[in-house]
Amino acid sequence: MDTGLQDKVVVVTGATANIGRATALAFAAEGARVVPVGRDEEAGARVADLARERGAADVFWRRADVTVAAEVTALVDAVVARFGQIDVLVNNVGGNAVVAPFVSTTPEQWRADLDVNLTSTLLCTHAVLPHMLAAEAGRIVNIGSMSALIGDPFMAVYSAAKGAVHAFTRVLALEVGRSGVTVNAIAPYGTVPEDFAAETSAGSRFRPGTGLFTDAEASRAEERAVFRRNTALARQVARPAEIGAAAVYLASEQAAFVTGHVLQVDGGVALT
Repeated sequence: MDTGLQDKVVVVTGATANIGRATALAFAAEGARVVPVGRDEEAGARVADLARERGAADVFWRRADVTVAAEVTALVDAVVARFGQIDVLVNNVGGNAVVAPFVSTTPEQWRADLDVNLTSTLLCTHAVLPHMLAAEAGRIVNIGSMSALIGDPFMAVYSAAKGAVHAFTRVLALEVGRSGVTVNAIAPYGTVPEDFAAETSAGSRFRPGTGLFTDAEASRAEERAVFRRNTALARQVARPAEIGAAAVYLASEQAAFVTGHVLQVDGGVALT
């Protein structure tokens, strides 16, 4: 299948670990010009090298904190200066400030969850969208979550923030569709790295020994078990590459008539 992504300029935020890493590599395999974005220089260099190995037409690693407006502006300016365009934006950055009952959380933790999951998406989209509208073409793919659709106990603000990402996706699709830009989202469930040591970055929630989820798994396993659900399949978790493949589809020419959609990659967990 010819995805039409050869030489397209693809910006992937949070590209140093897990879903973002796999997504950047999936676009690389399509011959795109890939811009992996993250905060961990060492992990970013590894992803950039792998993207070249996978067949990327070009790789432009950029360090940026996409919750900070000035850094997002600098990022987009640098990409446009180098390539003259941005064809695809994958808003992948996400995470959790805390895994705990809502009643015991703080406003500072709420703001952190909202910033990394929602504000980052708004900032990056706002900075990239004028270039897509001027070109009358573009693909925006937002990484949401099944948490937004079914809710995860102890992750109330995260679930709410991802719900806002889904709503933003639908509304923006209505606003920009006639300008040649499609806007879609992916709602993954239970996506974990296949190799935790190799596929995580310094700030990853799955980082062995320091990540929020790996720490919770080790120290609060009974609490964590409350929001585990069964899929309809034998396998209970998604692989990062499966989310990357979904992003490639939504950015491809084959998905030109798909917009405002939230694609569930959940193993049928919503059915159980």
